[in-house]
Amino acid sequence: MFEMNQLLPGKGISVIVPTRNRHHYLANFLGSLNKQTRLPDELIIIDASDTEYTRTMIEMKDDSLPFEVIYKREAPGSGRQRNIGFRISRGSYLFFFDDDVILEPDYIGTACDTFSKHREEQLGGMTGKITNISRDPSPWDRAFKAMFFLSDFGEGRVKLSGFPSLSIGDEPSYVEILSGCNMAYPREVFSQFLFDERLTGYSYMEDIDLSFRVSRRYPLYYQPRAKLEHHPSAYRTYDQRELRRMMIQNHRYLFKKNQPQDLPHLLCHWISILGVFLYNVLLQRDFMAATGVIEGLREPLNVEENL
Repeated sequence: MFEMNQLLPGKGISVIVPTRNRHHYLANFLGSLNKQTRLPDELIIIDASDTEYTRTMIEMKDDSLPFEVIYKREAPGSGRQRNIGFRISRGSYLFFFDDDVILEPDYIGTACDTFSKHREEQLGGMTGKITNISRDPSPWDRAFKAMFFLSDFGEGRVKLSGFPSLSIGDEPSYVEILSGCNMAYPREVFSQFLFDERLTGYSYMEDIDLSFRVSRRYPLYYQPRAKLEHHPSAYRTYDQRELRRMMIQNHRYLFKKNQPQDLPHLLCHWISILGVFLYNVLLQRDFMAATGVIEGLREPLNVEENL
């Protein structure tokens, strides 16, 4: 293991994982990565932890892992950490995972087969199926999210509001957004696109932003045969008031950045913000979260401060 890598890019697979204060989750991820039928050629850990636990854990496991491990400490911010991982990497294909996922053994092999079979189309990226989530069980919940154009599960598209509808079904399909907990891109994509480091908090929706921009130029693919579990832990590090403030700030910023500012889009966008507020008040009974929605509107994202 070493801190920095100065070698020129080459062939192979780079796995890039941003992490912060979650070494237990990361250890479980490494266990699943070590069991892949197609192992990566290098693993890049970009660590923004406040302690040395993650570094110590990586040092202890380094000799037992059958691929090169590159470790780097950096300031927090998922988008920034992912960009640093790309710059360090050498692989022809870059796999970005959250530290709280568990891969099924053939995930990487299936992803490689997908890129190979669609070689002539020049896929710009792909994502797999998260097996431990399902569509919202409550018909009322589904109806509410549809009515207010909120994030849900569907066809892998961005709604008029700017919120995503992610694919979780059993059929492969072309999509315009990828799930940030698991996404793979050819290296060439990053000569034209990078993660937006202006986003606040843990860079909420940086995955949607990047993949949507890439989809304007290259086809993206949802491959449900590449499977994994996701055990989200990011939300637990933020109180609901701060989480909703960050959500609204980033949602407003990305809508202005990526969506047409015509009447249908603007109307759906503002309906979605009302929906987030009402969802927290009426369904969740979480008035602190509703306060965060108002604060996010009052305090728009200051792009200059986040450069």
